[in-house]
Amino acid sequence: MNKFRFELEKLLITESIEDKGILKACWMSGSPGSGKDYVLNRIKSGQIEPRVVNTDKFTEFIAKKLNIDLKPDSNFWKNYGDKTKKLTKDQLSLYINSLLPLWIDGTSSNPSSAFRRVGILKSIGYDTAMVWINTDLEVAKERNKKREKMVPEDFLIKVHNQISKLKDYYRSEFNNFYEVNNNEGELNNDAILKAFRKVNNFFNSPVENPIGKELIKKMRKNGHKYLIDTDEYSMKVIKKYVSNWYKT
Repeated sequence: MNKFRFELEKLLITESIEDKGILKACWMSGSPGSGKDYVLNRIKSGQIEPRVVNTDKFTEFIAKKLNIDLKPDSNFWKNYGDKTKKLTKDQLSLYINSLLPLWIDGTSSNPSSAFRRVGILKSIGYDTAMVWINTDLEVAKERNKKREKMVPEDFLIKVHNQISKLKDYYRSEFNNFYEVNNNEGELNNDAILKAFRKVNNFFNSPVENPIGKELIKKMRKNGHKYLIDTDEYSMKVIKKYVSNWYKT
């Protein structure tokens, strides 16, 4: 096996029913430049390692290995977009098969898409939460200019305006909704500790979804490690869920 393939397969490693934080999924929402990755790295716990769901992991992996530029005018997506999406789908299928805790990384600017994904996970048995990153537009614009994967400013402004109108709606729809202020100087130690405690409590708390509670009980009773060990699921079924997840 060549080194490229070996490193790729390491990104697809799964766990099982006994992994900590199973059947928990938390959305990280905010505009480009809001600092989602930065906030996530500051508030996540080392005790539980939720898997991050987005295309960035494989985009960066392929670009680095093939020495491809990821600037906005790059041809990366034209040449490697389909491959990146397939790898991302395969990875998410394995995560769901193992019931792993998830971080869903995105702007959440499209509530229809966001709640289609929420519905998919809830129907399997997941509890869901959302961390909402508050960032002023001017701050987001300045941070965007310093990003390696800078997005066009007009797109950033459009998305920032869209999601600003959606915050109260998402707050009303998620039982577990946490806000983090991330303008300059706001994410101090006290703010980080407060957010960490809320998120850590979500991932460490017992599963509340009735479907999930019954699923865990049945799988442990029958000695099942993965969803595909059960009568209700196969990898074909899981991949159908994932195809609906990425439906445009």
